[in-house]
Amino acid sequence: MAGKKHTGANIPTHYECSLHGLVAQTHEPQLRTRLEALCGDTQAAHRELHHEIMCVPSVTTPIGPSRREDHALRLRIELDPLDPTNTSKASHTICFLGHPEPRSDRGASVRPVTYANVISDNAPQFLSLLGYKFNSEFVRKGYWFLYKHAFKVVVSQVYRLAEPGNVLSAQCVDPRGSWLVHIVADAMSQEQVPRVCEQLDELKKLFNDYVELVVVDHAFLENKIPYN
Repeated sequence: MAGKKHTGANIPTHYECSLHGLVAQTHEPQLRTRLEALCGDTQAAHRELHHEIMCVPSVTTPIGPSRREDHALRLRIELDPLDPTNTSKASHTICFLGHPEPRSDRGASVRPVTYANVISDNAPQFLSLLGYKFNSEFVRKGYWFLYKHAFKVVVSQVYRLAEPGNVLSAQCVDPRGSWLVHIVADAMSQEQVPRVCEQLDELKKLFNDYVELVVVDHAFLENKIPYN
């Protein structure tokens, strides 16, 4: 029987405001203790395991200005960290990450984003029907805290897959075992962006002794198609 395939209608676009940092493996426990103090207690952490698949248009756009309009999509598969092979527990989200703002006077990186939950027996097949194909994949493991019900602090490591599609074959990309720190808040409209960026700029001061949080250059966040 063919599975149902659809996303929600009238999916809103909002603006992701974020800061990024890098923590050495030996300093991660201190950062986690700081987060526990700020966000509640030792039970406030949420473990997460994401398998992210980058997809690109199946038909290559001819060389020229029109390629600027091409975008990659990500299929984010959220797995149970304690039972990663149980696909019945997985949730699937299509992520569109727009081009970031080139402005340098913001207190945070800003880009439009759209997320659509997918109800499908085969989410990759659904993306194929949308005109996309597989390009690359990685796994992100870690945990997150929610600060003041608005700021999500994600601490994670990125893994490559030794065997395509097999999350159990994941190998840490950084041999030193460093941790990525990503603080993100959503602005539901352009008008809210300045205030959210100001709040993030204030928030990073709480972590000065633990991690340097920075505004990533917009060139590194561009949603470009990796044409050969």
